[in-house]
Amino acid sequence: DSVCTQNKGYALKKEINLVNKSSLDLPNTKLDPAKMEEVLDNLINNAIKYAPKNTFVNVSTFFTSDKITVEIVDNGVGLSEEDIKRAFTRGGKLSSVPTAGEKSSGLGLWIVKKIIEEHGGRVWVKSKLGHGSTFGFELPIVKE
Repeated sequence: DSVCTQNKGYALKKEINLVNKSSLDLPNTKLDPAKMEEVLDNLINNAIKYAPKNTFVNVSTFFTSDKITVEIVDNGVGLSEEDIKRAFTRGGKLSSVPTAGEKSSGLGLWIVKKIIEEHGGRVWVKSKLGHGSTFGFELPIVKE
């Protein structure tokens, strides 16, 4: 919720509808809250960065008995097959261009992958060039 709130102004400035569809009753799990905030901020910010105006970014969370899943969906520029292969590599600059001239370091998705893997999870992207992207991750539910 807080990361969506932090990115709401950026989305409004770009005329993008940021929708938080997250479950209100996620189970407690052992994780580093600051690192999860960094992951979510990176993925939500990227979705806004690459989405054209008058589109949407949806943030969803759901869970099963053993894992929590988070997905950030946009209907922006999408990724080529080649970009999908290198999306989570260190310094992996992708061919997609931010829609308002924003900067990109090529490190954000690599950092996301490292943090999620350090928490025992996995990260993925589903995308089609010209049809948007879904970036997601899942984390095991670990009782404290």
